[in-house]
Amino acid sequence: MKSIAKRQRRVRTPKTSTPMNTRVDMAYVDINDIAPYPYNPRDNAGAIASVANSIKAFGFLVPVVIDANNVLVAGHTRVEAAKTLGLSEVPAIKAEFLTPDQIDAFRIIDNKVAEAAKWDFDLLSHELTRLKGSGLVFTDFGFAQEEIDCLTEAVADDCLDTTRLVDQEARDRVHRTERRAPATARFVLGEIVFFIPASTYRNWVSGIRELCDYDELEIAAEVKRRLGVSLEES
Repeated sequence: MKSIAKRQRRVRTPKTSTPMNTRVDMAYVDINDIAPYPYNPRDNAGAIASVANSIKAFGFLVPVVIDANNVLVAGHTRVEAAKTLGLSEVPAIKAEFLTPDQIDAFRIIDNKVAEAAKWDFDLLSHELTRLKGSGLVFTDFGFAQEEIDCLTEAVADDCLDTTRLVDQEARDRVHRTERRAPATARFVLGEIVFFIPASTYRNWVSGIRELCDYDELEIAAEVKRRLGVSLEES
């Protein structure tokens, strides 16, 4: 008599759903049905006009995030900007899969992680210079005119960046007297950028490196002293 082997059924363990692998859907929501979070710790008033100009120029490309009750989780500035433009609805993602604590935490973390990003000023200068003929007015989007002038003029490469002061090429660029200088020059100290009159810049760079014997830390300290930055803050 043949023995019949029982076929064992493979039991599949259901995948645990996590926010990371949860698929989100976007839908357009009536702007009057979206409520701001009353304890939003970010003051967005100064950015509304620039964001409105961005939406007007490029469209509403970044959806806002709302909770199950249509209270804003992310996108307060975009909603206020949309109101100034008279938009009746905005694209939104409803984060119903997050717990209340996760939603409250995301409101803070979404803003905080953005602060970790830094500008590469060489690449920013390249891109702004390349876009000068685009017809876009970058002061409409939060840039100061002196900032644009400094970043798009040829002398932008000569800005005194204390992370590169000991580099021979950087020293050589400073002494190119034939280059046209804008009204302002840029000093970069870590994440802090200072704009000073170009005449002051030229007076400084003529002697500050020799004064500090090209020692990077001493140069940074001297620049901070002249800019009035407390050394304890660095």
